[in-house]
Amino acid sequence: MKIINALWEQRNLGVDCTEVTIEDKDLLENCKDRLLSINSEYTVIKIPTKKLDFSMLLQSNGYTMIEQITSCYHNGVLPELPSIYNRIIKAVSCGIMNEEEKEELFKKIPEGMFNDDRVSLDPHFSTEQSSKRYIGWILDDIKRGAILYKLTYKNSVCGFFILIDKGNGHFHANLAGIYPEFQGAGIGICMNYFEIKEAIKSNAKRIYTSFSNNNRGAYSIHLLMSYILNEQSYVFIKHN
Repeated sequence: MKIINALWEQRNLGVDCTEVTIEDKDLLENCKDRLLSINSEYTVIKIPTKKLDFSMLLQSNGYTMIEQITSCYHNGVLPELPSIYNRIIKAVSCGIMNEEEKEELFKKIPEGMFNDDRVSLDPHFSTEQSSKRYIGWILDDIKRGAILYKLTYKNSVCGFFILIDKGNGHFHANLAGIYPEFQGAGIGICMNYFEIKEAIKSNAKRIYTSFSNNNRGAYSIHLLMSYILNEQSYVFIKHN
């Protein structure tokens, strides 16, 4: 069991936050007392889906299951796609964002780029807090050496994604999004296609990412792009 004082969430959301990760090896009898003693303003606990004893304990102690997270990886070979998707991909280009485009991205996020994650869905938090969290996430990743890419459609930036080189041919695709005015236009697949393509240019052996199962579109696109499902976790939250 890993317990972290999530200082970044305090900065982003303005609340004292503890994040807990339950691992496959953890036993309920060894973790129960420590889990139930946590008394943060906001607690987030991630549990492997097969650990139903942990899930039942949390639900009986005021925790709410708010999302399921799927972690997956890609082996760095672009799949053969149906022609309808290839036409969409050919209409979109990819490049590195400049400072002006980054500032424009930060203006787009509050307009509704992310509506499916645990913070966006949580009535205890505002749209402003959710947006601040995503902007902080992006800035933190850039400080860690991430590259911020843009997607362009008909001379307009329509979305973005982030790649972090973790070394030894391993990359993390931490976050991606389509601008509100382009959502529903079928461009979402381009985020995953180009994150794989750009990682391959840097000799990627494996690309890791994750998504919330609240977003059904993300689930189907990752499977279409030949991502291999790795782990699934339930995310429980509690507010004090």
